[in-house]
Amino acid sequence: MIRSLLSSSLMSVLCCWGLAGAPLRAQPAEAEPSTAPEAVAEPIAQPLRGSETYTSSISEVDACNRAQMLRPADSIVTGMHFWRSGEEGQRSISCRIHWSDAEDAVPTRRPILFGPSA
Repeated sequence: MIRSLLSSSLMSVLCCWGLAGAPLRAQPAEAEPSTAPEAVAEPIAQPLRGSETYTSSISEVDACNRAQMLRPADSIVTGMHFWRSGEEGQRSISCRIHWSDAEDAVPTRRPILFGPSA
C-alpha cells in the first residue's frame, strides 16, 4: 500500500514537474487603442481621365474642336493628336484628345484647340 502511495505520489510529482517545463499556451494580447482615424463613410473620388475622337472632312481645326466638345464639362485637355486618312480629294481628318479632371492636370496649350482649356 505504501508502495502504491509512493508510486502515485512520485508519478504526480513527475507529471507536474514535466508540465512545469512545457511551454505555456499563447494568450491573446489585449488590443491597444487604435490611433488610426475613423473610417470615412464616403469613398474618395478618383480623378477621371479619358479620350475622345472625332473625324471631320473639313479641317484639323474642325476635327479637334469637335473632339474637344465631346469631353466632360470642367475637364482639361491634356493632349491631342490628329491624322489624315483616305485618298486624295476624299480625305478625312481625325483628332483624338486626351482629357482629365484631376486638379493637377496640365493643359496642352496647343493653339489648334479652342475653349477654356486652350
